[in-house]
Amino acid sequence: MKRETMFVLTVTLALTLVGILMVYSSSGVGTRAAERLREPSPLYYVNRQLAYMAIGLLGMWIASRIDYHRWATPLYFRGIVFVSLALLVLVLMIGAKTGGACRWIPVAGFRFQPSEFAKFAVILLLAVKLSQNQQHIRSFWRGIAPPAVTTCVFLGLIVAEHDLGVPVVIGSVCLLMLLMAGIPKRYFFLALGCGGAGVAGLIYLSPNRMERILAFRNPWADPSDTGLQLIQSLAAFAQGGILGRGPGASEKKLHYLPAAHTDFIFAVWGEEMGLVGCLALVVLFVALLIASMRIVAGARDSFGALLAGGIVSLVSFQAAFNMAVTIGLLPTKGLPLPFISSGGTALIVYLSMIGVLLNIGLQAEDPERAGDFVPTT
Repeated sequence: MKRETMFVLTVTLALTLVGILMVYSSSGVGTRAAERLREPSPLYYVNRQLAYMAIGLLGMWIASRIDYHRWATPLYFRGIVFVSLALLVLVLMIGAKTGGACRWIPVAGFRFQPSEFAKFAVILLLAVKLSQNQQHIRSFWRGIAPPAVTTCVFLGLIVAEHDLGVPVVIGSVCLLMLLMAGIPKRYFFLALGCGGAGVAGLIYLSPNRMERILAFRNPWADPSDTGLQLIQSLAAFAQGGILGRGPGASEKKLHYLPAAHTDFIFAVWGEEMGLVGCLALVVLFVALLIASMRIVAGARDSFGALLAGGIVSLVSFQAAFNMAVTIGLLPTKGLPLPFISSGGTALIVYLSMIGVLLNIGLQAEDPERAGDFVPTT
């Protein structure tokens, strides 16, 4: 599987370099006045992104050198789960608040987002428990309930940060991992229904989330407030046309489009690179998905298959959600585009997870000779 592994590495590096280019383009002149007072250099964000990329690449290299079976040992996975839970509790106590949300812990001038680290912790937890409980996987109380309860604790703590986007992504990944592990379909649809009802309830009980739903249905009803981001995002794609305005030539990043270098960076890419550039970026993510799924299919054991499947589904779901938001297919939510949006914790965590995926790929067999999609241990 060295060919697929090298392909995953190459695509990941390509996406990361695109991210550096777009952070430079969208943040250099696109910061608002208040931000320019705090960060006077136009290279502020890209310099930080370069530093985060260096740390992330180091994390990816280290993770790729660690035998992925070590992540299943109690010392590794329990430590990661407990530390992640502690950080999620800590951010609720001392976290920095931005826009009504409490998601970041300030550390020496930087901000760490525990929910990003929690994504890997949940995937690792499910991969370990579901692979260990293969003989009880059809039993609700012995095979499904224990990891499901712990996962709900993670999701509840993240929801308490006034963040619904990340729990939806993590929940989607968990459902796919449960399906991969072979749980009965009735439990899968039960979990899907409970999750959907929970999300609907959280939206209904939050006036801010309800405003976003209404803005999603008709952004032109309030074009200067709740509908502003979506309208400006769609306008960016429209101005980009087929071939785009050219690198660095976006107009919407000039204070028109909020979060141009983070959540809506895909819209800036669409304006500068056009439909052709957008399709090329989609192709990169799809290619990453296909190559990663071959690694999943060739994994030597169920733990490796579940761990790799969780990682690739996380990247794919979040990329799809982010792109869908920017083109108006989903309500506006603060989810960055993996490897591309500005943000240190997300970039470091995602690159490190790719390192884990690379190690699984290096030990995987050719899918045609590997047997079942999810091998048993």
